Amino acid sequence: MAVTDTADTSTAPTLVETVQSIEEGDVIIVNGDTRTWDVTDVVKRAIDDPTDARKSKRVLRLNSRSSVFGLELVSYGDHYETSLHALDSPDWTEDGQVFDVDEIEVLNQRVPWVVVSGGKAKKYHFPDPQAAAYGEAEPACGAGTQGSTYRITRCNSVVPAYSGCKDCLRHAKPVALQPVECPECSKFICQGVLQRVELAAIDGLSISCPRCGFEGTAGVSFED
Repeated sequence: MAVTDTADTSTAPTLVETVQSIEEGDVIIVNGDTRTWDVTDVVKRAIDDPTDARKSKRVLRLNSRSSVFGLELVSYGDHYETSLHALDSPDWTEDGQVFDVDEIEVLNQRVPWVVVSGGKAKKYHFPDPQAAAYGEAEPACGAGTQGSTYRITRCNSVVPAYSGCKDCLRHAKPVALQPVECPECSKFICQGVLQRVELAAIDGLSISCPRCGFEGTAGVSFED
């Protein structure tokens, strides 16, 4: 990560919106770093000191294994500034440092179906799509507990009692596909979840409609 440069620290509006939308319990990636952060606390405070150029600040406490960082969004009235503060890090070169923030990705923890262990582990995984196509329950991360048996269940039956597997959250990156209809007769064709795809590269789905015989591309849209 790059240490903060004081030359131009104004935060882009899209990044401001992202930070403002993050809540406790979210899981995020900052600057494409290898760490996956749990948001464990969110505090927003107004700054009423007339001598202080800052108007308010929103601070997020981030935890990742043995590291604790703080993500800070500060309002100056006419612009925002975002910075990442290393509060407690096993890497002595990071401890106490302040870093620039260029991008934040909020990982989707909600999919219709998840995979859980038959044992006592309180963790859910995303289903491996290839295994699920054959009616089998396997974690998408490929790192299930040895000897454990898994089952597929609805996400709302385990959340928030279970926590999500961070490897699944980070690498599967599921996106819910809204119902796809035949462009000719409007017959429902499919819906589901896409994993490990670049959404910008998807223009539609190639379909063959069993009702009207249409063969071609149907438009697709994705849930936010």
